[in-house]
Amino acid sequence: MKVGIIGAGLNGLALALLLKRFGVEAQVYERGDGPRDTGSGIYVWPQGVQVLRFMFGDDRMRAAGQPIEFLDTLDRRGKLIDSQPVRLEGFEFPAPAMMFLRKRLFGMLRDALDADAITADAGCESISQDENGVTVDFTDGRSRRFDVVVGADGVFSRVRSIVAPEAIVADTGIAACRGIVEFAHPALLDDRCQIFTYDSARVVTYPLDESRSLRYWFYAYRHLDQPLLDKDGIRAAIADIADPLPAMVDATPPASMLHNRLHAIKHIENWRRGRVTLLGDSAHAMLPTLGYGFTLGLENGFALAQSLVCNCDADITSALRRYSRRMRLRSREMLEVMSDLTDLFYFREEGSVTKDTLQDRFTKFRSLAETTVF
Repeated sequence: MKVGIIGAGLNGLALALLLKRFGVEAQVYERGDGPRDTGSGIYVWPQGVQVLRFMFGDDRMRAAGQPIEFLDTLDRRGKLIDSQPVRLEGFEFPAPAMMFLRKRLFGMLRDALDADAITADAGCESISQDENGVTVDFTDGRSRRFDVVVGADGVFSRVRSIVAPEAIVADTGIAACRGIVEFAHPALLDDRCQIFTYDSARVVTYPLDESRSLRYWFYAYRHLDQPLLDKDGIRAAIADIADPLPAMVDATPPASMLHNRLHAIKHIENWRRGRVTLLGDSAHAMLPTLGYGFTLGLENGFALAQSLVCNCDADITSALRRYSRRMRLRSREMLEVMSDLTDLFYFREEGSVTKDTLQDRFTKFRSLAETTVF
């Protein structure tokens, strides 16, 4: 079986490595001049950490990231509102959550693949298929033939426009700035994510490497159709937030900050058309409300690889139907929980985030642990 993966971000490379572990040949294609390793930090829940453990076949990723055991929500003054264990008590997850420097995790995935597994400067131009396979025409003028094609090309997916033309990419009204900085303070703890919530915005910080006090933070806010805030604008917006958050932003070099508007996919009815299917953000772009996006992409990848390898039918599309049905339902349920949390954090008046309102949503989130692939 030959699989073509469109998009060389984290989801595309992770799927390629999963398929390699299952003995399936996969080639990754990227429209840019190299794999997409931009970004700052990436959070992986225990469900996803177990998929990574299977992919690498050893504990190298444990040494490359920072274990996270708790998710704390605080008010603007730093008073604790609620603390949640990320191992989800009662489900016996044999792994912590992990926080990674995105480029480091990306490099590990790339290095675990064959040297010629990624083709750059090869964007997807068009896709055609028949009962025997799929032909992809690339922007470099070449065409390639595959048994299965997977769109892992992100929120603005070219493959999705072919598989699910009814889908709409929508501005969520939320913008974010992400940063990485070496910064130490007694109030910033090394075993947890800390969320400081206030009027229609949040400042979230994670440890990336406690040995050198490396931290990841992001500031998310309603942009109200205004230009994105620069460093000075963010510093002014969080001036009355609990110490040491303003100082942490001050200490972050502008070159280590990434600004963008956050988008979601609406009205998507199909993940699959024939032998072409979607995975990750191309199917279910998710706001970083609980940092579950990449974990869900890893679940997608494991379920897809499992479906392809375990297929006993002569027609591979039955395996793709099974994958699409299974993951589409799970993703829809997860997105509903994230939508509720997004509404609570960004579109309710300050003070709406309480222990009770969080517990109600976390109860729904925990229930979804029962249907994870691990």
